[in-house]
Amino acid sequence: MRDTPPTETGRSLLRTTLISALGGVFEFYDFVIFAVFAPQIGAAFFPPEAGESAQTLRAFLVFAVGYLARPIGGLLWAHVADRRGRAYVFSHTVIGMAIATMAIALLPGYQTLGDAAPVLLVLLRLLQGMTLGGELPASLCWLAEHAGDRKKGLATATLMAGVNSGMLLGQSVAAALTFALGEQAMASWGWRLAFVLGSVVGIVAWAVRRHVGETREFARLQQNGLIERTPLKTLLRTSRREALRAACLCAVHAWVVATLYLALPSYLHEMTGMPLQQAERIALTSSAIGSLLYLAAGFAADFTSAARVCRFALLLLALLAIPAYLFTDSAGWWPLTAIGAVGGVFIGGYLGILPSLFAANVRSSGLALGYDGAFAVVGGLGPFLMLWLSKNCGPIAVGAVTAALAVIAIVALPRDGAQSRA
Repeated sequence: MRDTPPTETGRSLLRTTLISALGGVFEFYDFVIFAVFAPQIGAAFFPPEAGESAQTLRAFLVFAVGYLARPIGGLLWAHVADRRGRAYVFSHTVIGMAIATMAIALLPGYQTLGDAAPVLLVLLRLLQGMTLGGELPASLCWLAEHAGDRKKGLATATLMAGVNSGMLLGQSVAAALTFALGEQAMASWGWRLAFVLGSVVGIVAWAVRRHVGETREFARLQQNGLIERTPLKTLLRTSRREALRAACLCAVHAWVVATLYLALPSYLHEMTGMPLQQAERIALTSSAIGSLLYLAAGFAADFTSAARVCRFALLLLALLAIPAYLFTDSAGWWPLTAIGAVGGVFIGGYLGILPSLFAANVRSSGLALGYDGAFAVVGGLGPFLMLWLSKNCGPIAVGAVTAALAVIAIVALPRDGAQSRA
């Protein structure tokens, strides 16, 4: 087990955590408002003869491109983080997202650029996905190393609560702009204001982040000449099992976010006939509860054991998932909200485990491979798979997938006290 370098305490760690979390809020806000404004974006960038439904569907396909780009960007940025430092990546990804978001806001539509408009939109979405892919693993690594073993549970949970809040902020900004401008103005030009807002705040976040310091743990690697020339190659040679563990744990996180937060309105509307606006309010409430439970679970993980918190949540998820989906049609929204809350407990608890699975010299690469890979596959396909299974195999099949992922994650969890790597 490695000797843990001195870590920040008190006010310094609080500042570090808030800088990380607030940056996560606005970077994820920039990423998800694309989905919030998919109908308006589809109408702006795709030919009108395709029809409104086809335009929206194409916009969602472009949205999915961002997920596919995450592991590519994650591995590229992780290489930089393991070679040049976590703080370097931490300060640069946020400005990359801000630039891409502002470019989308200012990009002329199909009527002006013709077929070039959707092509440029896809390229900008790729840039967004690649920057987000680098942001989250680098932030987790940077924050966990600053916090140390005894405080990283709450610190990393606060980061993810901030990321989750970015989704809530995007939905709230959309509602406020629609109320202020009206639906006609929003469809024409108002949606671009949400992108401008995200970009401006992202630039402010960059101005703050560019002054953050490197972690003591990475500085120790530099001083001792332990920096790897090819971190990913070393990771695949020495830590394949740990990377697989991380992917299994992150798959549950990705599935919970994709199916029980993001796609919950569509599922409730399709499967129970619930009005879409009501379903959207329920999803917002579920996501907000999840964010609070992230913090509670992270706090508990610091004072008990992260593995125990996660194991408890995963057992509940495995036991309750099938009944929750089976009885949604008769019981309404609350069973899925309940297992979404259980998923929030797991997410808040497991985040502190992830960085400890990997040695410091390949830590960012390990996090990127596990986290971004799981979100690209499970997060990207989750909403589609959820609805497809429900319609073709019945809701019980969705519950079975949820339970199976939870069981796999239980097997992947490290034993209590066995998380730290040399």
